[in-house]
Amino acid sequence: MTTPTLLLTRPRPSAQAFLARLQVNALARVRVVVSPLMKIAATDGVACVDPESSVIFTSANGVQHAPMGEGRKAFCVGENTSAQARARGWDAQFAGENAKELIATLTANPPKAGLLHLAGVHTRGEIAETLSAAGIETTYQALYDQILTPLIPAAYSALKGPCIVPVFSARSAAQLVDQAAGQLGLARLIALSDAVASPLRGERVANLTVLPAPRMQYMCKEVEKLCLACSLP
Repeated sequence: MTTPTLLLTRPRPSAQAFLARLQVNALARVRVVVSPLMKIAATDGVACVDPESSVIFTSANGVQHAPMGEGRKAFCVGENTSAQARARGWDAQFAGENAKELIATLTANPPKAGLLHLAGVHTRGEIAETLSAAGIETTYQALYDQILTPLIPAAYSALKGPCIVPVFSARSAAQLVDQAAGQLGLARLIALSDAVASPLRGERVANLTVLPAPRMQYMCKEVEKLCLACSLP
């Protein structure tokens, strides 16, 4: 039986961090190819956070490109983002699994001061606009850009055989579809959420799994399960 490939398309530091979370016995059943579909590059923007204001983080990249928290309040999307914000000194509160849940949390209990959404050039959910329209003054600042990159030759070779492809963002999903050009027929795709899965629907794939919630531990478990399965085509 052909050894399946675990194809990781996250930016390289994130891909390596994800690999570090996976069980060794699962990784032993696959070969790993890392082919980032985007790279993260800092913008010229420098965040100036008022001591009385709170910030919004919707990704770990936002946390990493922001200044140290120094005890200031942060509302975060996702447990991983919340944990990373705490590690960098923010008084971080988990406020939902996605932008919709974050908006609901903040509108139900509006903060007393203004909010600053620190994120990338490409964002989803129109968080600042929606909160401002609800009477919660929110501004947005892009601290990094997500620059699309092509699949490497090893990734194209991997797609010719059985492969496992976790997908973490709608933008990388769309880039995968574009780059693969119809060659996903042997790929078992795992989408972090329905929004991430949207660009993948309609493609001919071996299987498309959507996680019950966009949590890293769920993604790890699903990838490990597929790596350990003996019935891959």
